[in-house]
Amino acid sequence: MNNDKLDALIKRIASEHGIVLTKDDPVLMMHTLNEVLLEQNEKAHAELLNKYEAILQESFNQWHSYASKKANALINTQQNHFSKNNDQLIDQSMQLISEKIRIEINHEIHEINRISRQAAIMNLLAACLVLVSAILVLVILG
Repeated sequence: MNNDKLDALIKRIASEHGIVLTKDDPVLMMHTLNEVLLEQNEKAHAELLNKYEAILQESFNQWHSYASKKANALINTQQNHFSKNNDQLIDQSMQLISEKIRIEINHEIHEINRISRQAAIMNLLAACLVLVSAILVLVILG
């Protein structure tokens, strides 16, 4: 304790209690001893607080890392699930489209076959008419 503080303490005790202490008084020794103990206690508390802060920071970092890993795992799982569902939906859509195209192509083939048969029958009838006409012309002229 420096002399200014000690003098201020002696004056305060004298003014508040009416007792004048000297610098070698055991009461002042106890006061100084208490201040030393308080300073040591303050340093010890500061060290404990620093250690506690470091432990809290380390725990926070561990929890942050753990939470990040879990969140990333969940996100990846959801993305994989979405991709699988999306792939299944695309496959189903492609199958439906392929089926529709196949049905339309088959329908068009049947329609073309029907028209081709009709044209063949008409050509056959026309050929028969030409043949009958030719025979009639030969019979009449001949």
